[in-house]
Amino acid sequence: MNTKLIKGLICVGVPVMILLCPTPAGLKPWAWQLFAVYLGAVLGLILRPVKEPVVLITAMGVVALCFKQTKVALEAFGETTPWLVFAAFIIGQCFVETGLGNRIAYFLIDKFGKSSLRLGYIAALSDLILSPAIPSNTARSGGLVYPIFQSLALTLNSRPDDGTERKIGSYLMVLMYQNSLTTGTMFITAGAIMPLMIKLTNDIMNADISWIQWAVAMSVPGLLCLLVTPYLVYKIYPPEIKEVDNKVIAQEGYKKIGSMKREEKILAILFVFAIIGWATGTITKIDSTAVALALLSLCMLTRVITWEKVLACKAGWSTFIWYAGIISLANGLNKAGFFVWLGKLFSQHFNLAGVDSILILGGLIFITIIVRYLFASTIAFVVTFIPVIYTLGAVSNVPALPLLLMTAASAQIASLMTHYGNAVGTVLYGAGYVPQGTWWKIGHIVMAVSMTIYFIIGLTWWKVLGLW
Repeated sequence: MNTKLIKGLICVGVPVMILLCPTPAGLKPWAWQLFAVYLGAVLGLILRPVKEPVVLITAMGVVALCFKQTKVALEAFGETTPWLVFAAFIIGQCFVETGLGNRIAYFLIDKFGKSSLRLGYIAALSDLILSPAIPSNTARSGGLVYPIFQSLALTLNSRPDDGTERKIGSYLMVLMYQNSLTTGTMFITAGAIMPLMIKLTNDIMNADISWIQWAVAMSVPGLLCLLVTPYLVYKIYPPEIKEVDNKVIAQEGYKKIGSMKREEKILAILFVFAIIGWATGTITKIDSTAVALALLSLCMLTRVITWEKVLACKAGWSTFIWYAGIISLANGLNKAGFFVWLGKLFSQHFNLAGVDSILILGGLIFITIIVRYLFASTIAFVVTFIPVIYTLGAVSNVPALPLLLMTAASAQIASLMTHYGNAVGTVLYGAGYVPQGTWWKIGHIVMAVSMTIYFIIGLTWWKVLGLW
């Protein structure tokens, strides 16, 4: 039987089985019905019998047609979270279309890339600079940073198919994965999952955080990880080439992209203003989505990007559809009292009275790390598992914002343990420079070091900031 058909039958069969079961005591029938559809959608995101937008449009159609709840199915399309993610995708496309992202990377190589180790730090810095603007690891690291450093490896005669991969290519490929998952934790706009996790925190634990609060909170542990990781990977998996003629590589790159165009200059100016807008949101009371939409609007009005290019950004539109869809279903569950019921159920069966909240937090984070082996999609992990973790945190009186920030770090960094845990891994691992066993070994070491930094340094820093 066709594999996709089997996956489709699972995605339909499990919700049908749930619907045939009686509604649990204390839960409204509508909440149980919506949970069945939600679980089917989550299975669809994990198994992917069809593309993600098709999964969610189908789920929304079931909610609207079968349960006559059209407003519930479409509710999140009018919320700020999906629009923030969509705008960030298009802004990221602006960096690709104008060539500004490439120019930034070549500039850093030109000024600082004299050795292999320094190039590792330049790769990290390039990813970090681009991360506030591009919420997709695949678009940021796979679409912008990877092509530049792959070309650099080839220029230095390091190829995956002739025994020269260890010259420098292997080091750069595995390191770019580590860098990408770390920078993905550092800004709300650096990862598409972050606004969703904040939304779930707000719904389940009644807590919220601004763009600048997030950036400040993640700056210390995140920058420390970016400081440690290139050197750690360099020691674990050292490149054969130690010194690099960075000036020649940079000049070749400059010739390829030409002089700075009008669109690049405008984008650079607009993006600086956007960063200021995000950073001062707590003062101006202008939310992150408003700033992102204003930036997107100005990019189109100044012809930095055309509407035709916006329409052609398939990843942005696809993400917007299924992202808003899954949030709509989660919102419906919340309003129907599902998470309150789940919290009561946990409190009846898990007696954690007297246990230190930090120990409980550590246990919850350990669980989020272990289960990452089962997920090839970070968003599927978030919509499946994070509501349960937050509900357990709520009934155990775990501080909400530390739990949010730690699970955000875990959702990204625990993906390092495999080559399939995040989509950008398939790009970088797929280049063929690093054996799977080596990839997994380095990923486990860096994950353990990074999560230790977040748990010890991060929690201490968040205490200083007054976040718990």
